[in-house]
Amino acid sequence: MRNLHCLLLLLLLPFSGFAQEFPEKPVPARLVNDFTKTLSPQEIDALENKLVAYNDSTSTQIAIVMISSLDGYPVDDYSFQLAEKWGIGQKGKDNGVLVFIAKDDRKIFIATGYGMEGVMPDGLVKRIIESDIKPYFKNGDYYGGLDNGTNSMFRLAAGEYKAESRSSKGKSQIP
Repeated sequence: MRNLHCLLLLLLLPFSGFAQEFPEKPVPARLVNDFTKTLSPQEIDALENKLVAYNDSTSTQIAIVMISSLDGYPVDDYSFQLAEKWGIGQKGKDNGVLVFIAKDDRKIFIATGYGMEGVMPDGLVKRIIESDIKPYFKNGDYYGGLDNGTNSMFRLAAGEYKAESRSSKGKSQIP
């Protein structure tokens, strides 16, 4: 029996390197979590207050998490698993949204709960990342990108966001 346990341990050992570690959910819980120390305390407070007010008025919870690196883990899978682990959104409504940034990897992903997919489809969320967040990040303005991106998500969820039209080659159309 002992040999069987040793054999199982040896077989499972190679897979232990694939486990991704997630940051612990802060206590007390916050909607803005910058583990990279990129945002100033004032910027964190401004985003936190904005997201708490939005949550209170709509019941939709948008959270922001910034880490340094994914260590090779796929950004989409990591984002969805972190949102699930932290319980972002209301239980039973699955109406949470996670804006996830792996700063050193230069990765951004917005994970939407099933309850938000109808109002925040993947294509429009991708445009928010590309048009409303990344230009600020490229200039080193992480707060500006997150502020602008969350404003666009608010408008999208309210049915007010109008994405710029694109040509068949993916280039922006000039009206």
